[in-house]
Amino acid sequence: MDEDTRYEAVRSRDGRFDGAFFFAVRTTGIYCRPSCPAVTPKRRNVRFFPTAAAAQGS
Repeated sequence: MDEDTRYEAVRSRDGRFDGAFFFAVRTTGIYCRPSCPAVTPKRRNVRFFPTAAAAQGS
């Protein structure tokens, strides 16, 4: 799955991708699953990770 597809899952809060990857926001240090109900971050501030532990360690 490419990063554009992952970002689209985050933007649409698609719960089908929960557990498939996590994302972290560079400007806040917050990480979450794709269905996170928070405000969608700007694409340039998002990094993707395979696990929550990896996202937390970023």
